[in-house]
Amino acid sequence: MRDRVAAGRRAGDHAACERADDAFHQAIAEVTRNPVLIALLRHFSGTRCRSVWQREWDRTYRRVGVDAFRHVHSDQHQAIVDAIAAGDAEAARREMAGHLALVRQAIRAASSGPD
Repeated sequence: MRDRVAAGRRAGDHAACERADDAFHQAIAEVTRNPVLIALLRHFSGTRCRSVWQREWDRTYRRVGVDAFRHVHSDQHQAIVDAIAAGDAEAARREMAGHLALVRQAIRAASSGPD
């Protein structure tokens, strides 16, 4: 999982950010060994290839920017990994909830503002 975080920090463009994000979340699913989460994230991974997803991703992350992804998102990803590595399920849940809240905020801002 730490390799996935490092890949996010190295991402050079929006496409690399998206691939790194997908790989990170897939790794989290695999570590949980939760078959429902694994199936859901595999579905989302396939959905990322569709034009509707791409439009929303592009609109959101054009506003957020590659630097924010490499730093803010990667910092959040690192905090999630650190909590998992420490065996602290509550901290991992809290960190993931904060991460998803930030993503939701970015999507809302992109949807309400001009392209």
